[in-house]
Amino acid sequence: MPDSAQTGPPKRAVFLSYAREDTAAAQRIAEDLRSHGVEVWFDQTELRGGDAWDSKIRRQIKECALFVPIVSEHAQGRREGYFRLEWKLAAERTHLMAEGVPFIAPVAVDEIAESAALVPTEFMRVQWTRLLGALPTTQFVEQIKRILAAPDEVVVIRPPARADNVARSSRNGPWAVVSLLAVVIIALTAVLLVLRHSQAKKIAAQVEAQAQVADSKSIAVLPFENMSKDKDNAFFADGVHEDILTNLSFIRDLRVISRTSVMQYRGTTKPIKTIGQELGVAYVLEGSVRREGNKVRVTGQLIDARTDAHVWGKAYDRDVTDIFAIQGELAEAIANALQSVISPETKAILARRPTENSVAYDDYLKARQIHYSDDFLQKEGEIPLLEDAVRLDPKFAPAWADLASRRAYAYFQNEQSERQLDSAKDAIDVAVRLAPDDPAVIEGLGDYYYYGYRDYIRATEQYLRLAQMRPNDPVVYFSLGLIQRRQGRWGDAIPNLLKGLKLDPINESYFREVAWSLVAVRRYGQAQTLIQAYMVTHPQELEAAFLFSYTAFFALGSTTEMQAFAHRTVEPSKRGEFFYFQNLNAQLCGNWAEFIRLDREQRYCESSFGIPHWFQDVNAAESLAESGDMAAARIRAADAKGLLSAELARQPGNSELWADLSLANALLGDKGEAMRSAQRSAELMAETRDAVDGPNDSVTRAHALAWIGEKDQALAEIERLLHVPVAPWGMNIYENRASWRPLQDEPRFKELIMDPKNNEPLF
Repeated sequence: MPDSAQTGPPKRAVFLSYAREDTAAAQRIAEDLRSHGVEVWFDQTELRGGDAWDSKIRRQIKECALFVPIVSEHAQGRREGYFRLEWKLAAERTHLMAEGVPFIAPVAVDEIAESAALVPTEFMRVQWTRLLGALPTTQFVEQIKRILAAPDEVVVIRPPARADNVARSSRNGPWAVVSLLAVVIIALTAVLLVLRHSQAKKIAAQVEAQAQVADSKSIAVLPFENMSKDKDNAFFADGVHEDILTNLSFIRDLRVISRTSVMQYRGTTKPIKTIGQELGVAYVLEGSVRREGNKVRVTGQLIDARTDAHVWGKAYDRDVTDIFAIQGELAEAIANALQSVISPETKAILARRPTENSVAYDDYLKARQIHYSDDFLQKEGEIPLLEDAVRLDPKFAPAWADLASRRAYAYFQNEQSERQLDSAKDAIDVAVRLAPDDPAVIEGLGDYYYYGYRDYIRATEQYLRLAQMRPNDPVVYFSLGLIQRRQGRWGDAIPNLLKGLKLDPINESYFREVAWSLVAVRRYGQAQTLIQAYMVTHPQELEAAFLFSYTAFFALGSTTEMQAFAHRTVEPSKRGEFFYFQNLNAQLCGNWAEFIRLDREQRYCESSFGIPHWFQDVNAAESLAESGDMAAARIRAADAKGLLSAELARQPGNSELWADLSLANALLGDKGEAMRSAQRSAELMAETRDAVDGPNDSVTRAHALAWIGEKDQALAEIERLLHVPVAPWGMNIYENRASWRPLQDEPRFKELIMDPKNNEPLF
């Protein structure tokens, strides 16, 4: 909000009102609106008080064209605050306006429920906009601009529901039940605020009973049994199961348990009641798939998990090419049994037939099965399968979208070359041309923007489009969290990541990302609680056990847990993974003798993580240098340089490769090349562009500076990075005490690593 006095009627402006805790959210909205030519009055100073300041605020609320309050859980927790006076002043101004004149436009930036929000009544009479994470969408900006451009336009408002209106509408179908329930909940919420404690408990019990009724539309679809004689058709049964889950997720009032959380019940002998209790659902669907030649039989049996009663069962015998019709019919049958409403838009989605080519569909399902695998080495086979699918059916839009997503991810993760990015663009262009409104295409387009260009705004727009279609999909929240993390918005990212994990608690990759994120911001206690809970249900999970020991070390410098992990017994199939963690264990603790022993035993770790040899060689070279064996370090650094140079010829735009090359050159004593490589790395990936990869590259470059004798620069970087989240490893004072050999005698370095404040949570 400008501090200068207005000299006349202002240009039509938006006034942003927010609680202090939502400053960052308001800033993002203000910047986006301003970038589109909208004048925004947004006070960015601390509350100063005083008559002049108060008069300015009152005047601008009186003169603004649109009042946009930021509503959130933060604001909900503030029962007093100047922003609440702003809200009341805006509400009072509406009393002088004609009915329907647009003025108040509330924006909810998190999951706060409108019905429970502590806001003026006038806020409840207009349509709210929900911007998760305060990420403005194109639709939101255009709506604001449209209102500002048409000052005399009257908009439809939503008056409070009256009892007689509800009574009349109760004859009009299931939506009336939803409306009635909403009215009851709003009324009960209001009553709870004024009744005595004993009365409030009684009302709360009624609300809980209503919640249990609503939860009666919850369902878990267990993995479908493969009944085919050819056991290689397991991928087909899994594909049918996945597509049915996806179809159910489009039905708005169903709560569907995610794929990863139900996969643990494959082949289970647990009673249905137990499964229902463990997953917190009212219904369970069991099914099987039998495929013989061009014929397929899909059976489904719906069971009430609360009573173990059989609700219905049906078998579908069709041609393989009719599999999509079967999946749609199953979803509709489940919705009807649970008395759920299916909108015309959802019916259209359920009726879609992505391909008529059964072989192309097989390739698509096989690729998806690989995608869900945790074996990184196997994932290389995903793209060829999708390429075969679109070759067999060039109109197969979801396959084109998945192909674009996988190629963009390959560019992001493994091959940052123009060839890879161009091929991703070619695929997404075809997908969008064929089916721009297909949910799979929307998701693929979001992935393309995210992985191909780190275009977080456009990616978010697509994921939010998907959220409108699948409102309870954990993928949406997790994707938003990953984007916010890349933007450096860790305070917004972690709640979304946690929400995704809550909706999909068995998802191993979700658990991993949340745990690393908590460690990166030094919330060690929360990380350990999360890891311990996960270890109860996954006692053999090596990464969880390593994370627990590593977090204990980072929190207090304790090596007890690390030593216990290093000496645990593992089954033969886990030896490669365990060897990798043993190496990390030794390096983090500064146990260089143990690292050298392991390195001599096996040079490269060939685990399912797919760690490239160039990375392992650079890592080993520095560890050898830390041990004091510079001769061995230079030999390994020279090997690493050769691998890095070859890889850079393939992907010259990869900032991590240039950072590692800088470190290899530093260990070889080539200061000029080390500085040149470091500069190139910094140019390619600024921390402001990517708050995950950027800081990681900065840490590597800081190590290079230390080894070439640029101690002041290295120390300045260490001091800065101690106050920046660095994922996954972080900049930790206990780990730093065991490394940075060139700086160990520097007083400034000792001061940094001995200061406990440098290990406190970053927010």
